[in-house]
Amino acid sequence: MLFALHIRNIALIDDVEIEFQNGLNVLTGETGAGKSILIGSINLLLGDRANRDLIRQDADRAEVSGIFYIENELQRTALFELGITPEEDNSVTLSRQLLRDGKNLCKIAGRTATLSELKEAGRLLVNIHGQHDSQALLTPATHIHFLDSFLKEDGKTAHACYLEAYKAWKALLAQSEAFDLDEAEKLRKIDMLTYESNEIRVAKLLPGEEDELKAKRDMINHKKRLEESIATALSALSSAEDGPDVRQSLSVASQNLAHAATFDASLSELSTRIDAICEEADELSRELRNYFDRLTDSDQPIDEIETRLDVIYRLKRKYGTTVEAVIAHGEACEAELSLLQNAEAQKEQLLKELTLAEEKAKTLAEKLTALRKKAVPKVEEKVSETLHFLNMPDAEFSISMAEMPLGPYGAEQVSFWVKTNIGEDFRPLHKIVSGGELSRIMLAIKSVLTDGDAAQTLIFDEIDTGVSGSAAQKIGRKLRDLSASKQVLCVTHLAQIAAMATTHFLIEKFTEGGRTNTLVTPLSHKARVEELARIISGDAITETTRKQAEELIQFGDIHD
Repeated sequence: MLFALHIRNIALIDDVEIEFQNGLNVLTGETGAGKSILIGSINLLLGDRANRDLIRQDADRAEVSGIFYIENELQRTALFELGITPEEDNSVTLSRQLLRDGKNLCKIAGRTATLSELKEAGRLLVNIHGQHDSQALLTPATHIHFLDSFLKEDGKTAHACYLEAYKAWKALLAQSEAFDLDEAEKLRKIDMLTYESNEIRVAKLLPGEEDELKAKRDMINHKKRLEESIATALSALSSAEDGPDVRQSLSVASQNLAHAATFDASLSELSTRIDAICEEADELSRELRNYFDRLTDSDQPIDEIETRLDVIYRLKRKYGTTVEAVIAHGEACEAELSLLQNAEAQKEQLLKELTLAEEKAKTLAEKLTALRKKAVPKVEEKVSETLHFLNMPDAEFSISMAEMPLGPYGAEQVSFWVKTNIGEDFRPLHKIVSGGELSRIMLAIKSVLTDGDAAQTLIFDEIDTGVSGSAAQKIGRKLRDLSASKQVLCVTHLAQIAAMATTHFLIEKFTEGGRTNTLVTPLSHKARVEELARIISGDAITETTRKQAEELIQFGDIHD
């Protein structure tokens, strides 16, 4: 159940904390007081898409958090599979911050989480039924999902197994279609791949070869100047014809500094440094000598290097921007060529795998279909009974299953049908035009199909659309009945529904310091009477409307 909800800096809400109870929690208030903002905040907490315009003016971020108590093993197990472990008191805290730049900071049980993880956890904790659900009922493609929610874990497992097999079959089918190239097209492609792979293979390219050749070319083109410069450098380092060379001078300096350091220890560091310089001069001299020897011994003609670079340039222009890219293209050509040349043998094996995969998908689809067919009569009976209770005594609910080619959801199309009066034919649900009928049909379907959900909190927003009088009272009673096994939160404009609450909250807005704020207050019995009287008669509250409000509350308690 949702125990505590904290909302900060969302639209009209400055800082609100609400403690919900088990049973039926009803929220009422004037139009524009913030009821939709409250439901929107819960949606944000459950991972809905957010608009940064929701952030209250002058605030840098909006925040919403909720504490949920885990009260059944199904929910605990489902959360554990997501890596979520409740606290010792069986609570799990979700939180989300929406920043001005559009970023989200989400946490689950104190751990930073992604938005998709928050949404997945929220799905296990809360089930929200609002106007979008009514629209979903008017879309036949969604009906199969409503039916599957009645199947509980058996159905979910069956569908997951089928979907895995279906995807495997479709992947093999796509591969098999790649083999069905026109024969002439296949031969043309083999010729092209053969030519390209041969051209690249004969070139025998090596990674890094181009840079090495360019370096050699530059060295050969400037060989004379290089020889002169390196010879002069070597002479300065190691020649003794015209006097001491650099290394000899450094050696004399080193010896004298070492001797001086025996008298003054502060010179030891300088002595060590000049020793290092001597070693570096020796190493430098050796490396320059090796370079000079390679330079004088180099006899590769410049024409050979230019010819090789021309080969590389031509291949790069055709197959890639670097030598490595050309090599990779050649390897890809050889792999595709091997596939085409061995196509017949591979195709035969693929067709065998394809047949087995299709048979497996069909078998699993049949199991899923059998589960759905078994559930249909039960769902039809329960939904019809609920419609009768909701002041639609002649209504009958029916589920049609039409065979279809294999798809992501199985081998059938599910659609909901209903007839609302005696003597009428069943009609597709999407042709029901009465808002009041649609609201009751939605409640009937939801009350039946959410029984197996892990979520223990149900939220109904605008469930009273198009209804009044006795029908509204029946909706209130049905919500009260649902709240015996699940926590129910309901936003309503009708006194008949609000009177059924076990906990009643008033949402109102007020102005303070030039700012408009929304306040959520749990109502005492006396305050409930006043609020119900306001809903009944508007601002003209009289003793008669108060008495009517008292009677509605008593009626709700009698039918508890």
